Formats: sequence, structure tokens, C-alpha cells
Amino acid sequence: MEAGLLSRPIPFETAEQLCAEIREEARRNWHTVTARWCWSCQKSAGNRSENYGFLQKPGNRGCILINNKYAQTFDQTATE
Repeated sequence: MEAGLLSRPIPFETAEQLCAEIREEARRNWHTVTARWCWSCQKSAGNRSENYGFLQKPGNRGCILINNKYAQTFDQTATE
């Protein structure tokens, strides 16, 4: 993993795309803890992307779900 990956801001478009992917996974796997976390965020945001939790972190770092998915995606592209 590249040094500093975990401290650099995630570009908004990337965070938004990862959030959409996570929401889709939550719809399919509604019974998981991850889905409950995601649904809670959606409910508190009123389903408005500008209110989602990933924008409330300093530097647009993302919620824990987005951070994990971003790291997994980066690791996969780095090894290909």
C-alpha cells in the first residue's frame, strides 16, 4: 500500500461512487451489520448524498466502509 494512502483525502467523485456501491451491496445483503450501518447513514442523511457521513469527516476521508473499500480497490489496482 502506498504511504500516506490512509491520510490523503478521497476525491469526492470516488467517495460518492464507493458509497453508491456500498449502498447497493447493503440492499442485496440487508441482514448484515454493514447494511445496518449504511441504512442508518442514509436515514440520517435523508437520502441526500451531500449529507452522507463521508462528507462529515475532515478532508473528506470517508466513513469506515468507504475507507475500507477504497483501500481494497487501491491494493487490487496496485498488484495488477
